[in-house]
Amino acid sequence: MAVETRARNLIITDARDAFVFRRYVKAEEGSLARLTKAMWIKQGEIITLDTVKVALNVGTVPGEWEDQWSKMTREYVRDDMTSAWVKSISTAGDAIAKKVNRLRLKQFEFDSTMTAIKAWVDANAGKLIVNLTAAQMSSVHALLQSQIALGVTSPYILAQRIKPMVGLTEREAKAVAKFIASLSEDGVPAGAINKSVDKYAKYLHRNRANRIAQTELSNAYNFGQAGSMRQAVDAGELPGVPDKSWLAGGPNPCEICEENEAAGPIDLDAVFPSGDEHPTAHPSCACAVSYSVRR
Repeated sequence: MAVETRARNLIITDARDAFVFRRYVKAEEGSLARLTKAMWIKQGEIITLDTVKVALNVGTVPGEWEDQWSKMTREYVRDDMTSAWVKSISTAGDAIAKKVNRLRLKQFEFDSTMTAIKAWVDANAGKLIVNLTAAQMSSVHALLQSQIALGVTSPYILAQRIKPMVGLTEREAKAVAKFIASLSEDGVPAGAINKSVDKYAKYLHRNRANRIAQTELSNAYNFGQAGSMRQAVDAGELPGVPDKSWLAGGPNPCEICEENEAAGPIDLDAVFPSGDEHPTAHPSCACAVSYSVRR
């Protein structure tokens, strides 16, 4: 596709490129979601009867769980998420470079090893590790407290109810706790409750893993586009001043993204009303950016 000219502006990316971006995320998110769920299953395996007894005695999450969950999360981010980020950044950056090369028939290449990109990956890795670990602790603690309040004292029953909570948010864990309380009030046997909880938790896990995968891939892809545009500017490859416009995604974009879309076009280094330089503005954000050059 040739770079288009509209009102003396050179359009580098538009809605068609946003479609390519969403198709990429859709193709990649399944494998990343599976790796995420695999980590949660592995983290659930450290919940043993002995450590559940400790949790019952202290009334909170044992330090042993926290330490091992943190270690496994770091390994997951280092081995799985970082690879997905880098691939997404490189794919997006290379696509921008091809568009820029059409402007002057030069061979501008996106450098995915630059310090700024490494810094972004490191910073996001740190945030993700903290966020996932904190969610882990709060969700299991919330369920543990609810079960203690219900009078559950059997380590075996408690272990079977805590394991499915690994990987959920505190809000999701509280929803499961209400579900358990409702079944208990109806006189459903403990074994049947555990089976229902496991099924409900798997549904929540699937949704959360997909949400994480989509958000992280989208964020990295949009960062890759922005990084490639900045590299093109620094290399003097653009015949004018670049700007950007937010392209709200999905059939029913939220108010935040609609406001960002209404604000464009803005300068390349400016931020949109949400405070973001590029999508994502929130979890599961499917928005993209249209870049152009004012000649």
